[in-house]
Amino acid sequence: MELSSSPAPAGRWAGLPEDIAISVASCLQEADVCALAACSRSWRSACDADGVWEGLFRRRWPAAAAEGASRVQGWKNLYINQHRRMAIAVSNVVEIVESSLHDGSLEAEYYLKAIAHLGMMTDIGFLDIQFFLFSRNHNAIINLIGLHYSIASLNMPPNEVDKALQARQVAGRMVCVNLLKLGRWFYGFRLPDETESHKISLSELTMAKGAGVLTILNRGAVHEVFRLRISLVETIK
Repeated sequence: MELSSSPAPAGRWAGLPEDIAISVASCLQEADVCALAACSRSWRSACDADGVWEGLFRRRWPAAAAEGASRVQGWKNLYINQHRRMAIAVSNVVEIVESSLHDGSLEAEYYLKAIAHLGMMTDIGFLDIQFFLFSRNHNAIINLIGLHYSIASLNMPPNEVDKALQARQVAGRMVCVNLLKLGRWFYGFRLPDETESHKISLSELTMAKGAGVLTILNRGAVHEVFRLRISLVETIK
């Protein structure tokens, strides 16, 4: 006796009560809400509900929501406009980096300038970093800046940062941190310069072995000069 599965009745979700549909949509992330809205008119109506987008806005930008964001335009429009503002602001950081790269390397001055620009964006959160800086469309140095800022300034747990890197498929990207220490003067003689080179993946930077490299990046270039080079290695074997 053969068992066959009959197709699900058309419109089987059409009779779902609206409050339940809205509750389901409220549990999803932005991309999933948009995907669900494309399924049918009833789901679009549920996914466009003001409460769904209010929840998304409050989770992504809690500080802005706490300050009493205007609801005149509706939470969905408010979310879209805020997303666009963040995209423009972060694009300025990306431009600083890309215009300052020379032969795949970035001097400390411009690296720290990019970090400082992120720090001036009061509403930026970890989801913004994931959306705009953990993209595979950007190079590994821009991914690194997002990683560094998330741990050092947003105080995100390193394991959560690693999960986000994995989800965005950039965790295996490699960077090389080259540190040049200028030789000290000793009894009228200048000692030779010293160099350090640390080739490491973005994922490893969220682990114990990457703590020393992050310390170098945090310290900056007061009496030292460091350069970052992008490796062509995309994955760790």
